[in-house]
Amino acid sequence: MRWQFPIVAGLIVSVLGVTLYYRTLYYDAEKARKIAVSDREKQQVAFEQLSHQMQTISALDTQHTKALEHDKKLITQLERDVATSRRRLQVNATCPAMPTGSPASSLDDATRSRPTDAAQRNYFTLRRRIEIAEEQINGLQDYVQHVCLAAISKDLKRNKLNERK
Repeated sequence: MRWQFPIVAGLIVSVLGVTLYYRTLYYDAEKARKIAVSDREKQQVAFEQLSHQMQTISALDTQHTKALEHDKKLITQLERDVATSRRRLQVNATCPAMPTGSPASSLDDATRSRPTDAAQRNYFTLRRRIEIAEEQINGLQDYVQHVCLAAISKDLKRNKLNERK
């Protein structure tokens, strides 16, 4: 009977050692699983935010592209109307004062003065470029307001929630 006690004690110690070994492995694996799940959830949140940003950017791009196309059509129609004399292109200009000692001149065929063809083309080219620049600026401002600032406010809210935990 005396010889059974060391064998039983040895068996208990070895079973206890194996149990502790596998328990440690289990807890390490559980910790790694929790970290992986946490990382996956963070990636999912980041993916959803990115997806939302892409949708917002796409909507803003579509909106501003339509507005720019509309403005281009209006300018093209205005250019056609000026070319066909349906509308007049008026330029606010002043002439230097005539000396008072010179006799007044008169014109036999009193037609209205108008800009040269090159000046008209330059005018409409500038109008188009101004519209493009305006839409680009509006688009960038909307991008900053709807995407950048929204992302910053979400990050701040998330940080506050994480601090409370």
